[in-house]
Amino acid sequence: MMFKCKRRRLLPAAAAFGILAAAASFGSPSRAASADPVTLVIANSQWLDALRGKSLWDALLKYQKVAPNVTLQQEAIPLPVFGDRMMTEFGAGQGPDIAVMQDALFYAIADAGFLVPLDKAVEKTTSLNATNDGAVVKGRRLGVAWQRAVYALIYNKPLIESAGVKVPTDLKELIASAKTVAAKTGAIGFAGRHQMNELAFWALDFQNWAYGYGVSWVDANGKVVVNTPEAVAAVTAFKQMYDSGAMPIGDDMATQRSRFKEKKAAFSMENSGSALNIVSGGALATADLMAAPLPFAHPGAHQQLFISVSRHSKHQQAAMDFIAWLVSADGQQALRDASGPDALATDIPVTAAFQAANPWAETYARLAVNSRSVLIPGHEVKTAQIMRFVMEAVERVLIGGADPGKSLAEAQRQINTRL
Repeated sequence: MMFKCKRRRLLPAAAAFGILAAAASFGSPSRAASADPVTLVIANSQWLDALRGKSLWDALLKYQKVAPNVTLQQEAIPLPVFGDRMMTEFGAGQGPDIAVMQDALFYAIADAGFLVPLDKAVEKTTSLNATNDGAVVKGRRLGVAWQRAVYALIYNKPLIESAGVKVPTDLKELIASAKTVAAKTGAIGFAGRHQMNELAFWALDFQNWAYGYGVSWVDANGKVVVNTPEAVAAVTAFKQMYDSGAMPIGDDMATQRSRFKEKKAAFSMENSGSALNIVSGGALATADLMAAPLPFAHPGAHQQLFISVSRHSKHQQAAMDFIAWLVSADGQQALRDASGPDALATDIPVTAAFQAANPWAETYARLAVNSRSVLIPGHEVKTAQIMRFVMEAVERVLIGGADPGKSLAEAQRQINTRL
C-alpha cells in the first residue's frame, strides 16, 4: 500500500525549535499513570480489517490496565483514502494523537514537520531491531516500527496437489504450474494486480518482480535510473505472466483475494498481513495455506508500517508514554499475539501455538531478514511519483505491446523532465 502524497515545506525554524523543546521536556516514559483522564486517538486503516483489526485493537487495549487514566479511541479510515485523509488532517493542524502509517506516508508526514521525536520514549528500550531504522529522519527518531509485512509466494496446498503440480522456484515453473492448475481445476492459476486503477498497490507488488530481477532504481551516485537491463527483464517477465492465461485479466485484487479465500486460487505473491487475512474467516483453512520464497533470483520486498505521535496532539506526554509501553516486552508480546508472522519493533518470536497452527508463518519470518523496502533509497518521498512513470511504462507493454526497453526509456525521460 502506497499513498499519493505531496512534498510539503519544512516548518519554519521557530516551529522546528518548538518541536525539539517539547521533546526535551518529556519526562520518563514510566509516568504513564498521571491522575488526569486522557483520551488518545489512534488512526490506522487496519482497524477495519476483518478479524485481525479487532485482535490488534484488543492488544492495544491492554495498555488501559497499565494506565487506567488513559482511554484509547480508534480513528478507523479505509486504506484507499487513509493517506490523503492524514495529510489533510495534519495539514490543518488536526488529526489523531497517534497514527500507524505505511512508510511512504510516514516520510511525507515527517517531511512536512508534523511528527514529534520519540527518542525519549524509547531511551529505556535496548532491543529495537533494524525494522526501526527507517523511522530515523535527519538524526531524529520520528516513529517506531509497528509491523513489517514481507512478501512470499503463497499457495493452496490441496489445490496444487490435486492438480499434480510442484511448488515453483522460477518464473517458468510458476507459469507452468499456474496454467496446469487452471486447466485441471478451473481455479485461478495466479492472482495478482495488473491494472492502473490499482496503481498505488500494484506499484508495491511490482517491486517484487523488480527486486527479484536485481533492480535497484538508483545508480552508484543515487540518481534515479529506471531503464536498466534488470528493469527490462522484470517488465518482460511480468508480461509473460500476464500473457500466460493463468491470470484473471480485469479482476481487481479484492475479487481475486475473495477467490483465494474460497479455495479457488492456486498462487499469489502476498505480504504476511494479507496472507493472515486470507485465512481469517474464510473457507480456506490456515493449515492448507503454504508459503515459499518468491520464484526469483534475488530477495523481494516488504511493506513497513511505523507508529508516530502527532505534533498537533494535545496529549504528547501521554502519547509518548503509550509508545514506551508499546516497545516494552509486555507491549510487544501483546502486539505479537495479534500480528501473526509480521516482524515487529523487537525480535519477539512468533508464538509456538501460532506457528503450529499456521505452517506458512515460518517462511515469512525467514524472508523478512533480507527483504527490501518498497521505497527507493534517497527518494522515499518521491517514490510514488517515480513509480507512476514506471507503472505507466509497464501498462504500455501489457496492453499496447510496447517494447519494454523503449517504454522504460520513455519513463526515464519523463522522470528526468518532470522530477
